[in-house]
Amino acid sequence: MSNKLQNVKAVREMIAGTHKTQTRKSFGFSDAESVAKKNQKHEVGDTWEETTANGAVYVVTQHDGFRSKRPKNSVNELVKDILRVPEQCPECGGDMRGDEAKLNTKFWGSHKKCFSCVLKEETAIRNKGPEAWREYEKDIMRRNAESWFKDADKEVELLKQQLTETYWQNADGKMGEMDISGYTQKVDEDYQKLKEEIRSQLE
Repeated sequence: MSNKLQNVKAVREMIAGTHKTQTRKSFGFSDAESVAKKNQKHEVGDTWEETTANGAVYVVTQHDGFRSKRPKNSVNELVKDILRVPEQCPECGGDMRGDEAKLNTKFWGSHKKCFSCVLKEETAIRNKGPEAWREYEKDIMRRNAESWFKDADKEVELLKQQLTETYWQNADGKMGEMDISGYTQKVDEDYQKLKEEIRSQLE
């Protein structure tokens, strides 16, 4: 596997909370309390939190004969929070979980209102003429781009962090840190240039 693919894989693992630096187990005298908690007897259905040596927090659930563990602040949980829609549309007060629940969920993610409200809004904009509609479409694309930038900013920072924590090891087993500051700077410059180009195209 190429270094580039390894870096992408490492970023994905870190986001999912499964990277080796997040799942590494190490026990010492300071971990006595944590070990005691793990060895406690729990009833089926009990849920509690455990913190690893590197500070990652997991939610543990006791099942019949086994325990399951998931990251407390996993990306899946964040996505669920973002997609979770209210029972009523904040604009018109309509039912968000009725016959149009799927459409409402889709438009809640992008417009924070129900499908019917978006339809009325877009119909009113179309009635103003083609110029108003083109500006509306551009505004949607700008918002989508900025939303993508927020996610991409985090991924680029994770990638830069992964790159700055790269070490070498020779045949004798000696290790040292690689100076790749020039490369991380280029990654950052190229990404900022990409953001500027996309924003300029949406002006």
